[in-house]
Amino acid sequence: MSWLEDTQLRDLEDGQMLEACCLRCTHTWMESPTRLLLKVLHRDVYLDEVARSLPCPRPGCRHTGVRLSLVRTDDTSGFVGGMP
Repeated sequence: MSWLEDTQLRDLEDGQMLEACCLRCTHTWMESPTRLLLKVLHRDVYLDEVARSLPCPRPGCRHTGVRLSLVRTDDTSGFVGGMP
């Protein structure tokens, strides 16, 4: 089981972005969870189902199936401190 099989599309926040990469032509584009929710028929879809059924938007390709990765846009700074 991967994180794609455990995460539903409705679990993602509005500010998060998904990076989709076509498996055939390696075209990469960004998708927001809200735009994907408008494309699917129901809210309880898992991300692995989205990855299998999302078509490539590049003209001439239209391959169905992408690799999804979550793009972190939040603050990633860690603890900045030290020992005296």
